[in-house]
Amino acid sequence: MYFITSKSDKESANLAKIAANYLRENHIKYAFGRENELNKDYEIAIAIGDNKFILETFRTLGKLQVPVFAVASTQSFLAQANSLNLKHFLNLIRKGKYEIFKRARLVAKFSRTTTPIGLNDIGLFCSKSASLLKHSLMLNGETFWKDSSDGIIVATPTGSTGYSLSAGGPIVLDEPHILTIASISSLENHSPLVIADTTKIKIADIEGSNPMAIVDGEVRVPVHATEMIIEKSPYDANFIIFSKEYGIESKLKKRTLKTNINKLKDMPASAKLVYRILMHEGNMTQKELINASLLPERTVRYALDILIRNNLISSQPHFIDARQTVYGV
Repeated sequence: MYFITSKSDKESANLAKIAANYLRENHIKYAFGRENELNKDYEIAIAIGDNKFILETFRTLGKLQVPVFAVASTQSFLAQANSLNLKHFLNLIRKGKYEIFKRARLVAKFSRTTTPIGLNDIGLFCSKSASLLKHSLMLNGETFWKDSSDGIIVATPTGSTGYSLSAGGPIVLDEPHILTIASISSLENHSPLVIADTTKIKIADIEGSNPMAIVDGEVRVPVHATEMIIEKSPYDANFIIFSKEYGIESKLKKRTLKTNINKLKDMPASAKLVYRILMHEGNMTQKELINASLLPERTVRYALDILIRNNLISSQPHFIDARQTVYGV
């Protein structure tokens, strides 16, 4: 039996209905609900929304190992599908043509408190802005550094492209058995670390204005203790995947592709910007491009027309709303 959960917006609700109709037409049992209604009796969970909603779904699952088919109703780095290919991938799932890809998650413990399990990262910060956090980082029982900084963040390979990256941390491809640690704006100029995910991480000697553990950038847990343990959770995030083309690593690699300079060099700046956005973010509608580029509607239309005439991008009807067109590199 499948479980369908979606973000409470129009686009997500429409995709949820499409998924439900497909399952019903193919005589597959399913149920609608919120993430907190998921339980181990479900074979697959279909989570429809954005990155924030997908992360929330995994946190709500907690220790449950239900595989999740992540569907984007808007731009989502974690999703495997969107409105254009939803039925295609549901068909592959029905035929059993998919795999389960396990992604590491983190959990923090202090005093008698255990945080929710995070997929991206867990950080320690002061709740008062512009306040320094003093701490000692201990790895496998030995002090590695003492520091004063804006905070410290431990990230999984999945979360390496989030807050950790903005703090100077490395991008980690695939799912190696490693974690990254970055001190945010360190007064001691400590460089980010890459460690084995079996390493025992302790943040000790914590001093600061109301320290707060922040899970996936969303859940805030007050830390009324002078030390906190962060470790890899024994409960992974189980993603349904289909091929490398739709994996997170593929999206990262696309961001490093070189633009076709010869064809673009004589084009207006608006066309170059629209092309770059499509190359980085994937397929988008005209409305989404307007929002992403902050260009006027007329300018975006002009840019799209030039790119299409030069065979740099393609277009196709929107899967849900035939009145809209989807553009992609």
